[in-house]
Amino acid sequence: LLAPWATRVSSLSKYRPVTHSAQLPGFRMPSGNEALNPMTEMAQKSDQEPNAKIRQSGGFEVNMGEEALEFRHITAGLTSKTNGDLTAEPKRPAGLHGPATGPGLLSNHVVTSMYTAWSFAPKFLVKSFSRVANCYFLMICVLQTFPSVSITHGKPTTVVPLMFILTIAAMKEINEDLARHRADDEENNTMTRVLGSDGKYSSEPIPKKWSDVRVGDIVEVRNREPIPADIVLLETSHPEGQCQIMTANLDGETNLKTMVAHKDMVSDSCDKSVMGGYGGEIVCELPNNRLLNFEGTYTRPDGEKVSLGPKNVLLRGVVLRQTEWARGIVAYTGKETKIQMNAAEPPNKVSSVMKLSNDLTKLMFVVDICFCLMAACVNASILGTENAKNSCYLWGNCDYIVAMDPDAANNKIPDSTDSLLIFFTHILIFTNFIPISLLVTIDMVKLGQARMLEFDLDMYHEIKDHSGEIAEIPLSVKRSDLNEELGQVRHIFSDKTGTLTCNIMDFRKCSINGNSYGLGTTAIGLSFLKRNNKPIPAVPPKPADEPDTPNVNFIDPAFSKIMKDPSHPEYKFCCEFFLSLALNHDVLPEENKTGEVIYSASSPDEAALVYAAKHFGFFFKRTENGGKMVIGKKSPDGSEEDVTYEVLNFLEFNSDRKRSSVILKEPGTGKIVLFCKGADNVMKKRMAARQRPDDLMKKTEAHLNQYVDDGLRTLLVGKTYVENSFYETWKKKFAAAENSLQDRDAKRMEVMDLIEKDFQLMGVTAIEDKLQDGVGDALTDFRGANIKVWMLTGDKVDTAINIGYSCSLLDTGMTLLRACGEDNEMDLDHDKVPTEPAIMKKIDELLAVAKEGDNEKALVVDTAALSAIMLYSKEMELNEVCKLCKSVICARVTPRQKASIVDMVRYADPNVVTLSIGDGANDVPMIQTAHLGVGIHGLEGRQAVNNSDYAIGQFRFLRKLLLVHGRWNYRRTCKVCLYMFYKNVCYVVPQFLFGLYCMMSGQPIYHDFIYQMYNTMYTATPIVIYGIMDRDVDKNTALKNPWLYFDGQANTFMSRSIFFKWVAEGIVHASVCFFVPVALYQYGIFDGQGYNLDLFTGIGTFTNMLAVIVASGRLYCETGYFNYPHLYIARGGCASVFFEGMVSFTGSGCTWQLISFGLWWAMLKMISDFGTKGIMGTYFFEVGGTFPTLAHDYGLYMVMIWGMAFVVLWSFCLILGQDLFGTQLRANIAMRMKREEEKLQKVEGGGVNVDGMLGDDNNI
Repeated sequence: LLAPWATRVSSLSKYRPVTHSAQLPGFRMPSGNEALNPMTEMAQKSDQEPNAKIRQSGGFEVNMGEEALEFRHITAGLTSKTNGDLTAEPKRPAGLHGPATGPGLLSNHVVTSMYTAWSFAPKFLVKSFSRVANCYFLMICVLQTFPSVSITHGKPTTVVPLMFILTIAAMKEINEDLARHRADDEENNTMTRVLGSDGKYSSEPIPKKWSDVRVGDIVEVRNREPIPADIVLLETSHPEGQCQIMTANLDGETNLKTMVAHKDMVSDSCDKSVMGGYGGEIVCELPNNRLLNFEGTYTRPDGEKVSLGPKNVLLRGVVLRQTEWARGIVAYTGKETKIQMNAAEPPNKVSSVMKLSNDLTKLMFVVDICFCLMAACVNASILGTENAKNSCYLWGNCDYIVAMDPDAANNKIPDSTDSLLIFFTHILIFTNFIPISLLVTIDMVKLGQARMLEFDLDMYHEIKDHSGEIAEIPLSVKRSDLNEELGQVRHIFSDKTGTLTCNIMDFRKCSINGNSYGLGTTAIGLSFLKRNNKPIPAVPPKPADEPDTPNVNFIDPAFSKIMKDPSHPEYKFCCEFFLSLALNHDVLPEENKTGEVIYSASSPDEAALVYAAKHFGFFFKRTENGGKMVIGKKSPDGSEEDVTYEVLNFLEFNSDRKRSSVILKEPGTGKIVLFCKGADNVMKKRMAARQRPDDLMKKTEAHLNQYVDDGLRTLLVGKTYVENSFYETWKKKFAAAENSLQDRDAKRMEVMDLIEKDFQLMGVTAIEDKLQDGVGDALTDFRGANIKVWMLTGDKVDTAINIGYSCSLLDTGMTLLRACGEDNEMDLDHDKVPTEPAIMKKIDELLAVAKEGDNEKALVVDTAALSAIMLYSKEMELNEVCKLCKSVICARVTPRQKASIVDMVRYADPNVVTLSIGDGANDVPMIQTAHLGVGIHGLEGRQAVNNSDYAIGQFRFLRKLLLVHGRWNYRRTCKVCLYMFYKNVCYVVPQFLFGLYCMMSGQPIYHDFIYQMYNTMYTATPIVIYGIMDRDVDKNTALKNPWLYFDGQANTFMSRSIFFKWVAEGIVHASVCFFVPVALYQYGIFDGQGYNLDLFTGIGTFTNMLAVIVASGRLYCETGYFNYPHLYIARGGCASVFFEGMVSFTGSGCTWQLISFGLWWAMLKMISDFGTKGIMGTYFFEVGGTFPTLAHDYGLYMVMIWGMAFVVLWSFCLILGQDLFGTQLRANIAMRMKREEEKLQKVEGGGVNVDGMLGDDNNI
């Protein structure tokens, strides 16, 4: 989708053989009225190449030498013949033209799904085990099967949690891919109609599935049906071959566009027996991804040649509208259609928290290896001593044992060489140093966070679409993997139109013949007047007889009198001005559901101007045969007559030309007149040297500057008369440029420049784009949150500055720094770009000023300065200036420059998080370049939304998305990652400590079944609930105190140092959990028969219980949000209310912590019962010891309870986290402020000493 904005490189020239001349092979430019004759050069070339073979087909002489065909050859209705040509096409590597393709593809079957029933297993396993963590646990499963190192008797018990995790991941993949399969099946099985295929033609269309459509088929599409493939239009139900299409599926735009079948595509001279007169051959460019380009020729059955362009092609996915039927020849199918060649995976974005988490996982693996090496070394050193060798009771070869079992004399005494096995045994024992459930837990947490975002009614919006219907727009999460990144943003890059403004254009003012019309001012204008201490003019009421017209907010009684008085000297100029607006456009009139005529335009500005013309008596009604436009002219007496204008040419607007023109004949006189409107910097160059009156330009420029101060969008309007002889000559040049198959757009623009000149200035239009609600509050809070906001706009510098003041991006206390080429302060080269010495001098000056004083700074840069900065690689220097500024405005920038600015900031400071927000297709590059992309549902289509990570209805919602949800999710995700490592350290370290008592022999302390359940059951649920719902401050406090957002920018909740604190805390808590049972065990814990309890029951189970309690309690200490279920009593005590209270109480996670602890006891009881029953009882007895005693000895439970109380007391006194010790958290400060404010509400003049509370922590 970036191709239209990039420097265009012809895909035809890309595949030009080096033996050919510089001219495009196979084509030559015609001279005079000569028809375009493709293949003439090839035919001549074949005479010089004896090895070439010549084929005669449909008027074409085609070179079939050893080189592959460089163009696509399509014979209408002859699929087999076309297929032969497709196979001769060259293979095309991936590049600017799109993904790798070739040779030609005949089938229209499309597959977007990733898996099939046969490929799912291998593809999923490869994808799953590309994750290091899954490979690690697979290795653990393999090691567990070796009896010499296994601690589970060769049983791979880790496979159970691993399979659980893989199953969840597989279900997620299957669910997502099933949606793709359903979409593919629905699209491939959609029916269309075919007139000609496989050499057969039917006058009655034959239904056919999309997947069965082939290149060369002649298809018919009916109204409101989607186009099945990329087709070249033959004819439509409209007499002039026109049809309207909606391209929302292609580029996100919902307005209608006009396409046209060339008037010479079908002729009565064509033989109707050959495919109904449609038989012919198309020679066109090879498949590429350039949506706005198509170059080719069509040869009719009678041999006549017709040039083809992008207006003659309907692309797959667009919908036919307001046209009964349209017929065409299929040119590209399946993966070679432009929509499929533009389909690409979104850029891979990984949050900084997850990057750090991955690094910490690798670090914990190194720690794991170090513990295992320590264990192996300790074991080797002990086994090497004589004391260990003489301890026969350890090896089972003592005399009394041999007396009972003679084979025991053969028992081998281990030596230091066996320590390698001990190393691998401890790999298994310390498996949980790396949390097996980390990835699944984080995925579940982020999914829950995403749902909470989407359920927030504070970010719900409604908007009227083009048809007048209400569209509901909640917040949409497209990529939940980046939730925590929302809490760390340092730079926001924002579009202006449709993002900070409503993109609902109102015609407010105009200047005609040197006179300014339209009273009142805008919000931006009021801000300008107040800022400069100027009086605010009064606005008279709107006249009662003034009509109500959409997109027109024009009040001027004096102008109304002029339009009602034909004798007024300005009446003629005003009528001519609005007539030009009614004619110079590409707007389509259509009826909505209420029968009202509305205008569908490519931009809201264009529609507003046509509505303005209608408001003042020039009603554009329709187009008719022969390119005629019907204008309803309303006279001052109220009568109306239709006047038909013959349009000769329409020269369209684009971002390069920045203007549009219409060439037509005046009714009655027959004179050729050209009306043009465009940006002032483009139009001024094309004005006639002498204007009438002489001071017209001076007056108009004064009005133009006044409109800029009001923040209005302006266009200059001009006209010129064209001599008939000049027009005829120009028309031939323009036709030749349109028929060119090489650099067609460049040639067309050159020819347009020949006629768009010597304009007489008619006036200026001024359109208001109102600011969205809440923009000022949001930008003010962003500054308070230390977030730098960049406004990137195509407006003039002064307009952008005035808008910046009105929306609070700038304020009067700021020092405004300017680096603008239009200020004439820098030396410019021939391209109007500052020279390298000039831009460096300017940057140095700005840097010096930025460092002076304590007041805030703002920077304004225009496209000329930016071009120089990027040309001479001065991005780092500019970034130094930007770091000292609170706000940055970039004016006159292009979509490509927007993305370059974002990339510049990311490159200059890799540690900051950037966010781009926009509403149109031109914002897609910067949305995809930033760390976070936010799309706004607007009137420019859904392209920005489709390519974003998050989608909202208006800019003001970004305030809560970042300051509230972003901060919450950052804190939650950080705590989840840290806690996952902490609880595993707390659980695994007792294994290492126990090894010190048994020579690091590899004896586990826990029963393996309980050991595996620790991560997957006992401690799994509380942290998920915590990660979804916990909050340290409420939303109102977060919005009232934007400085709380500093936490994410300063990495307050997660860093390497904080991680090591949590690990150290886990080691301390693990030591307490282990040594308390050991201390109690040394005095003896006996069962009912007086026997000492075994290892698993006496120490292992006790330590396991304490680890579960301490881990749950530690999470309780981190919890900041408690919502107790006391509402059960207050609301009457029904069961449903109690359940509602319990669910809300899970916001603290405490309920689930209690449930998890109860689950531990239930699991322990189950194991105790299994100890006396059947096969499972045998297994548990073998590997678990005398668990049955647990079911009968309640004295053990009393010892556990006393030990639990002791451990909890000491563990919570040894918390090392930052929440209770070290720098005071901002959340605690904010809550203190809130409590003090509540106390001081009744005291006059009461306040809170914020600075005293922040202390040194305010300087981050």
